[in-house]
Amino acid sequence: MSQIVHGGGVARAAKELGVSPAQILDFSASINPLGMPPEVRDAVVASLDEAVHYPEIDAASLRRDLAVHHRLPGPCLLPASGSTELIYLIPRVLRPRRALVVCPAFGEYARALSLAGCVVDRFCLSPQQGFALDPEALISSLSCETDLVILANPGNPTGVGIPPHIVRELATRLEGRATLMLDEAFVDFCPERSVIEEVRDHPNLLVLRSMTKFYAVPGLRIGYLAASEPLVLRLEAAMLPWSLSTPALFAARACLPLGDYRDRTLEEIAQLRSILSAGLTRLGCEVVAGEANYLLLRLPQGVLGSEVAARLYPQGMLVRSCTDFIPLDDAWLRVAVRTDRENLRLIDALGAALGS
Repeated sequence: MSQIVHGGGVARAAKELGVSPAQILDFSASINPLGMPPEVRDAVVASLDEAVHYPEIDAASLRRDLAVHHRLPGPCLLPASGSTELIYLIPRVLRPRRALVVCPAFGEYARALSLAGCVVDRFCLSPQQGFALDPEALISSLSCETDLVILANPGNPTGVGIPPHIVRELATRLEGRATLMLDEAFVDFCPERSVIEEVRDHPNLLVLRSMTKFYAVPGLRIGYLAASEPLVLRLEAAMLPWSLSTPALFAARACLPLGDYRDRTLEEIAQLRSILSAGLTRLGCEVVAGEANYLLLRLPQGVLGSEVAARLYPQGMLVRSCTDFIPLDDAWLRVAVRTDRENLRLIDALGAALGS
């Protein structure tokens, strides 16, 4: 099985370039440029006094807070050490025979399915159609054996959002036939797209959430899922104890009341994304109209993303090549939306790499 490519290799790049990690400008991982909220940092520091004890074995306090936050029953929620833990847990427990993954998509989906012995089919969205999802075409593509469908909203790496009514339609039409696993890892950046509360009405709907991107705490590994109570019970029975550390639990609970931080993030990301998109377009790139904190772009004809990434790397600048995102090729790059100054540095460096 081939190794999965990920962004965020700051430590490795710093070592190879002989610089400190602070000197690496990472556009390959999509983390909120506002940074970790001070309330969360304070909570992590305070948690260290409690780290002499075992953490909660089942993250019960976080589950209670999530229930209030999402207005869902506590038994419908399951915290975990990042949503990736859940991506591997779900196939291991549900044992699907055949799964359909909507692509381009996060590479860990296919790996987790393969490790569980599941046949993986792909439903590829078209760049010519703006990576829009056609639910009729998706339903028509299902095999009679398909019992799991995996979809991200917004898409990664496209950033394209799916209207909630389409997700509800899919869940309804798949009921009795297949489970719909919906990854909302980046939905906090476009919260109107979320359907997490719909798990009460759709027993075949599983919604994954990540707290690490929006609240800028990827090193703490915090995620959770929402689903019907019977489905959560099955998954919970197979989880390892003490999945979340005490610092992670304190941080996650501190994130939930931060309404001002969420509002400021949405306002600033929209502005930064628009300015970055315009700058990339001026360089001759075709930019996908995404809704998250990253942008997918197709480079000018004849330019290879791997070569551009290699030219930026010695400058301590990381971008995400998309050659492993089926059906994309080496003409595509994904870049995170960072601060205004950092985005301008990217545009200047990319312009030089392109000879613009």
